[in-house]
Amino acid sequence: MFQPIARKPGAFRLESGVPVIDMSLTQTESKNQDSGAGTPEGKSVPTGLAEADVAPPSQGARASKVSANRLSRMLAGSLFRSLLAVIIGSLILRLAAQTMGQMLQFYFAEIDRNYFNISNAATGLITASFFIAELLGSPVLGALSDRYGRKLFIILGPLLGAIAVQITSMTVVLWILVITRLLEGLSTASAVPATLGYISEVTSGRPKLRARIVGLFEITLVGGIALGALVGGYLWKYFGSPANVLGLRLISPAFSLNGVIYLISFAIFVWGIRDIRRRRRPNKFSAREEVAETRLAHYRAILKSPRVWRFIPAWIAIFSIVGMWTNHSVRLLTGKDHYAGQVLTGNIAPEKFGNGFAVLAIIFAGGVLAWSFFLSRYRKTSVMLVATLGLFTTLLAVTGLNNLGSFASPLYYPLMGVLLVSLLALSGFTPAALTYLADVTESYAEDRGSIMGLYSVFLGVGQLIGTAAGGYFADWNGLDGLLMLSAIFGLITTLSLLALRKHESIALNSKPSA
Repeated sequence: MFQPIARKPGAFRLESGVPVIDMSLTQTESKNQDSGAGTPEGKSVPTGLAEADVAPPSQGARASKVSANRLSRMLAGSLFRSLLAVIIGSLILRLAAQTMGQMLQFYFAEIDRNYFNISNAATGLITASFFIAELLGSPVLGALSDRYGRKLFIILGPLLGAIAVQITSMTVVLWILVITRLLEGLSTASAVPATLGYISEVTSGRPKLRARIVGLFEITLVGGIALGALVGGYLWKYFGSPANVLGLRLISPAFSLNGVIYLISFAIFVWGIRDIRRRRRPNKFSAREEVAETRLAHYRAILKSPRVWRFIPAWIAIFSIVGMWTNHSVRLLTGKDHYAGQVLTGNIAPEKFGNGFAVLAIIFAGGVLAWSFFLSRYRKTSVMLVATLGLFTTLLAVTGLNNLGSFASPLYYPLMGVLLVSLLALSGFTPAALTYLADVTESYAEDRGSIMGLYSVFLGVGQLIGTAAGGYFADWNGLDGLLMLSAIFGLITTLSLLALRKHESIALNSKPSA
């Protein structure tokens, strides 16, 4: 029989990336305790020592237990601090990114008015370059975070964003603006997969904790959008005009001020996150070759799984809707263009747009938080189908609002009520989708960053498609054009989820009964 390895009480070890305290006794201690050896009652005091010289074992056990509890509290405190820094830092990072994205749409409208003519289709393509960088960078940077540690790549995100906004503040040259969007895309590609890998790692084996942390992480997305809508509107109102700052001619100082927000996020990540170091098995071949082959093999295995490939169309379609509305609604509602019969298009001031967008985002965030407490009780496909029903209801409400003819219509407030309720239902989609993907990573515990990088891949592809296609639909028929395209993507989402749910039902029914 193999003998268990002796380990001191209170010894620290990692289990699935989660710090734990080992309170087991060594072989010798266990034997002595069972037999009474080494105790005054057992009369086995070593020769030459008085009984008074031997500390009672209960005292040593108590000291060991106190020491272990103290270490356990320290480790729990460290983990809490890390997760707190991840959530707050991500919130501020997304606030900065949303502020940048929203002000860029104001910037395009300003360029169109005062510098040269630029269409919605052209601005859509420029904005979409962000998602190209995110799409290509996420798998690579996610894999590197598995190898070199999550923290390095998490803090790289806000640094790249800070550089991008400084360049944007000094130019209206379109090809340079494309470069800044690529830098912004790399910022997200670096931070998000590493962050999701970190969350997935420290919540391994804790489904309720994972659902809640993932829910909080999704709230940082929605909360960042809400706060960014507020901050972007007011920064643009007060600092959007050209000015000389420290001898530099800034076309829009608002972007430079946004760089400070990125640096705050950077400081929080540096202060709070404690990287988890994991032992890797020794490599037989070249480390680089083995890592590359492992990543590719795992991606192939993941993408071939029916649990993933049946879900990909739904996730891409949902993110396409997010991309088109985030990157086109700003200019459509606040710009100079008007469309016949559409009361919302071209009639909203920038700061009012920001305030209204923030309110809707806060309601959405409240829905995400509420869903995160119940996600573990239900099938993820069920939650996502309910959310898709909320999507169609939202589209109908916005269509009604846009075609009222006047804000004084008696239908205005009932439609707003329907919109708010439908947003609460819709908010369940992203936390359910993220939890679904995190569950898939359980089979690939060593490569969570790589697999969670699929989140950013789907996000990048979806928003690239939605932003690029949305520009043409916006030029064609304004806000109603976006609503029609959203309905098409909603139908794709529904069909994908129904196929995935049917596969899950077949898999459950085929399992042998216990």
